[in-house]
Amino acid sequence: MTPTVISPASPVELLHYMITYQRYPTTLLICSSDDEFRAAIAEELKGQIPEEQLQQEPDEFGEVIIDHPLAALPIFRRVVARHLRVLFVPSVIHLRAILSVFSQADSPIPPPPEEDSENTKQGARPRPPSLFAYGFLELHRDSSEWSAQGLSSSASMFVAAARRSGFNPVMVEPKAAGGLANFEHVLREHAPILSGGARRDEGWQGRTVEVRRVLDRWFRFQTGQWDTKWPEDNAS
Repeated sequence: MTPTVISPASPVELLHYMITYQRYPTTLLICSSDDEFRAAIAEELKGQIPEEQLQQEPDEFGEVIIDHPLAALPIFRRVVARHLRVLFVPSVIHLRAILSVFSQADSPIPPPPEEDSENTKQGARPRPPSLFAYGFLELHRDSSEWSAQGLSSSASMFVAAARRSGFNPVMVEPKAAGGLANFEHVLREHAPILSGGARRDEGWQGRTVEVRRVLDRWFRFQTGQWDTKWPEDNAS
C-alpha cells in the first residue's frame, strides 16, 4: 500500500472516480466545509450544462437539480449508496484531530449486503480500501501550517492513520487550487521550512522547499484516471 499523490481533479471528476472505482469501506476526507464543496460541484456542473436545462429551484435537500449523469440523484446520496464514508474537514486542526483517532470501526456507514458474501468466497482477495484526502495542500496553504514542518506533521499523521486501519493513503488536490495550473506546478510550489514564516510580495522570507520534496518522503506521484480516459470513453 504505497501512499500516493494523484494529479489534481475537479470535484465532479473526483466523485465520478469514487462512484466508479471505490467501494466500502473507502473514506473520503474533503478538506473544506460541506457548503463550499457543494457549491463547487454546482458551479462546475452549471458550466457543463446549457442554461435552459438547469432547474434553479432547490429540491427538498436544498440542492439545485441539474440534468447531468452525476446529478440524476444528489451526488452524496450516490456516494453513500456505494457505502463510502465522507467527512468534511474545514481546518488543519480538524484534520489532525480526525486522523489521530481515525478507525474503520468508528464509521457509521454499514457494509453493503453483498460485501460479506463476496469476502467469504474461497481465495477472494478484495482490494484494500483507501483513505482519500481531497484538498490537503489547499487546506494548509492559507494557514500558519503552510511549511515543510506543518505539511510533514500532517502528512505523517495521514499515512499513519491510513496504515493503522489497513487503508491505502491517497491525496488529490482540486484543479487550479492556489492559482496553480497543473500537477507539476502544484509539486513545485514552495513552502517555508518552519511554520509561521513571514510572506513577502515576491515569496517567502527565509529558506523554502518544494512541496514535492516534502511529500516525497512518503508518497509516490501519479496521473489520475481523469487525466487519461474513462473506460466509457475508450469504448466509444
